[in-house]
Order: sequence, then structure tokens, then C-alpha cells
Amino acid sequence: MARSLTALPLLALSVAFVACAASDDGADPGGSEALSNDSEEGEDYDPFAAGKADGVSFSNGPLKFTRACDPGKSMTIAAVGDVLLHGKLQQQAYARSTGFISLWSGVRDLMERADLTYANLEGPTAAGVNSAGKDVPDPGKRFDGVVYTSYPMFNYHPSLVTDLIASGVDVVSTANNHSMDRRPLGVDRTVGAIDEAGLARTGTRAKGDTTSPWYAVTEQGGLRLAWVACTYGTNGISDPYGQVLQCFSQASVVEQHVRDLSARSDIDAVIVTPHWGQEYQATPERAQTDLAHRFLNAGATVILGSHPHVLQPWEKFVTSDGRETFVIYSLGNFVSGQTHLPRRSTLLLYVGLTKFQDGTVGVNGVRYVPLHMTTRPDGMSLEAIDRVGGLTDSRALTVGMFGTWNVQPPEEALVTNPQCDPSWVPPVQPHPHDGWIGGSCKDDSTCGGTTCLTEEPGGLCSQACEQTCPDKVGSPTTFCVQLDPSDGGQCVVRCESSLECREGYVCREMARYGDPSVRRKACVPED
Repeated sequence: MARSLTALPLLALSVAFVACAASDDGADPGGSEALSNDSEEGEDYDPFAAGKADGVSFSNGPLKFTRACDPGKSMTIAAVGDVLLHGKLQQQAYARSTGFISLWSGVRDLMERADLTYANLEGPTAAGVNSAGKDVPDPGKRFDGVVYTSYPMFNYHPSLVTDLIASGVDVVSTANNHSMDRRPLGVDRTVGAIDEAGLARTGTRAKGDTTSPWYAVTEQGGLRLAWVACTYGTNGISDPYGQVLQCFSQASVVEQHVRDLSARSDIDAVIVTPHWGQEYQATPERAQTDLAHRFLNAGATVILGSHPHVLQPWEKFVTSDGRETFVIYSLGNFVSGQTHLPRRSTLLLYVGLTKFQDGTVGVNGVRYVPLHMTTRPDGMSLEAIDRVGGLTDSRALTVGMFGTWNVQPPEEALVTNPQCDPSWVPPVQPHPHDGWIGGSCKDDSTCGGTTCLTEEPGGLCSQACEQTCPDKVGSPTTFCVQLDPSDGGQCVVRCESSLECREGYVCREMARYGDPSVRRKACVPED
């Protein structure tokens, strides 16, 4: 992998001059000045753990909104995560007639299907600028390791911008930890290239520009949306002219933008796109959830997070004024050269908005398409798993976090609130518990020799027990509990979080039947 000869020394030198940026509300911004590790290598991954979510309730069951079927003017947003172009992806793009589109051609039609599409542009598109921020001869579409480079300091040919537009992208965030990878001049060149191409952007601005807004406004599908992007930091690289909006150290600035924009009569909804969280950690930090709720309570309708390079869960949040809002804490990577499965497993998110007849705007539903960044003999390309088939390990990782109910089949018409059609049948996907204790059933024939309790949600494969239950190789560990005070013990499966449980079941600490001094978490029917 080619790299700039000056990148590492300059990056190390910059750290010495960085003052720690504390959050204006006293919260730790989650390592705001720690250097990122966005290289292609590595297998670090901290799976989602609900117990680490500090009281925030995440669910992989159906995510529905109360006013989903209310009449009004509706539009759909498509959102993808980090456009993070390591060396081999740039080399592929520069060698192909289709350019960068070759990296996502397998899902381009799905991006274009929405009324408006958003992406996180992770890195500069600064022609003729090296990693020291100096003006140098531009090599053209060539990965030269001087102007166009990969980790740790990225820079992409500006043709990336026009390729994104040609693929249906309408708005990008430019506020992220790589915003300053080409220093102030790089920010200027990047915003100039984006503006010249006619793409909406948010989160950065040119040197000396203190009057242009941090936000962007788009108008599609009959709705005017305001977009506000911010980042946790810039990898320790100084931002001497304040060209990048910060999520934590400038949280009050972001919050005031949200309040002002949401109060405007010409803005229908505010969407915030924060770059935050710990890399390769699937559980959102308390700093993320607190800031999300703060911005939503200030008037935002949707929050689309990025930075961890892996997916993080979503949440429906009811604000203090009673609005149902939506946040996904990390969209993961869109396209990258990272090779570890959780970093290659991602999604295309669809968010439906409706301007109701009372003039308010709300979320009518969310759907998603599981995606995978696949390496084939002719190069790397993003694929829709349910279109190409296979890739079951990647699909299980994504669907395990977000559930089956909200999956959007790629070959079906895009509808974010399909339950409003009485004839719609939700997708059925076998649960890992099926076929044994804890699985769904209609009768004993699907329970692997155990008994179907048809009175439980979706049926429950179980068997009577005194204190202990049988375990089966390859299946979850079991536990003997009392589901009904009038009955004896029944076998259920143990768990760590409700994400592991079937729809209609929660992970709850239970006493062992016959020996209440022993307590374990188990998947049991919701009350």
C-alpha cells in the first residue's frame, strides 16, 4: 500500500500541539483527540452488548412509528456510511472507465431509488495538495502516494464527487476525523470541488469564511430538510481557522443550530449527522446517546451517525415534547478496503418522512438492505446480500442487530411503512433458536424432540424440568424457569441481551425453578 513519506511524522508532530477538547457540557467526548486506526488491517471488534448501553433500550424487533399510516406528503431518504477509500480502492477506481462507481455499482440502483441520498465523505477531495497542506503538481487520476493517499492521511481525486452525484447522492457530510488530512488548504479545495459540482455539503467551510452556514438545505419530495454535520475531532491535527464543526466541544453551537432551524417556517425537518463513538465497537457510548437525545430534544427529527466503521443499533426516541424521532448510532462503512467481516458488513438505510395534514413532520418508517463489501478476482464491490445470495455470516451479523421485520427486499418496491397495506406480509427469517428449546413452533414437529407451548408468543419449544435442562451442541445454553405461577418448570434459553431473543421475548434475570438461589438471564415472554 503506497503512503505519503511525510504523513506519519507530520501526524505525530501535530499531536504534540493539541490541547484536549472537553465537551461544553462536561461529558467525555469519547477519546476526541485519539488517533484513529482506519487501516485496512485489523480484526478488533467489540460486539453489541445491551448491558453496556447505560439504560438505553435497543431492540432488534419491529421498529414502527405511531403515525406511519397518517396521510400527508411523504419522501424517502437513503443513507449510507463512510466513503473510506483505501489505496486499492482508489487504484481500482482510477483504472476503471466507471471510476469510483465501480465500487458500489451493485447497489447504485438502490441508492437512486430514494428521493434523496446521503453519504459521509470521509476524507478530502483536494487536487494538488500533499499531506503537509502544500500546493504541489496534481498527478491526475493516479494513486501516487503524495497527493492521492490512503491511511493514515487520506485524499481522493475530485472525480469522486461527480461519481457520487451520478449515483444519486444529494448531500454529504464533510465533518469527520479526516477533514484536516490536507490541512486548511485541503479543506478549501474540498469544499470548492463539492460546490463546483453542485453537491450539498455540511460540516466544514473555507478558511476565513465565518459567515457561511455550517448546515445545508435540500429540497426533495416536497420537503425542505436542513442538514447539520459535526465530528468528535480531527485525529489530533490542528484546525487553526475553525473550519470543522465539532460535536462535543461545540455541542452548544450545534444544539442552537438545531433549535433555530427547527423553528424556521421554511424548514420541514432537521437531520444531524454526527461523526462519533469508538471505532470497531458496536455498542454506543453514553456520550453518544446523551448527545443524540440532546439534539433530538432541541428539535432534530433524524440522526445519522458514523465513524465506528461497524454498525451500531438504532433507536426510536420520544422527545420531551412528544415527537417520535429516529437515530442510528453508526451506519458503518459504505465502501472501504477493510477486510474484517464486521467492517465489510453494512447496510443501506431508508428513512421515510411525512408532512402530516396538521403541518408537522415525522418519521413514518425505516427499512434497510443488508450489504457486503466483497472481494472478487476483478476487484472489490459492494453487493446487496439478498440480491446475490450467500454471505450468510455477514447477513446474520446485520440482521441480528436490526431484525427481519424492517428488511427491505432489494427487488421489491421501496415502501418505508409497508404495514399500512393490509395485504403486506412481514418477512419471515428463521431465528437461531428455532428447531430446539427457545425456538418458534406451531406444533411439536418443529421442536427437535421437545414440546411446543402454543400459548406463548409465536409458540415456544420447551420441555418440563425440575432444576436442570438438556443442552445441545451448537444451540444456546438452556435454563429451567417457572413461566407461569400455576405451572412447574419449563426450559428456556439463556442470553446476555434482548437482541438474542425472538420477537415477543426479552432477556430477563430469572430464578432457577427448584433452586431460586441460582439466577441467570434468560429469554422469556414479554409481560
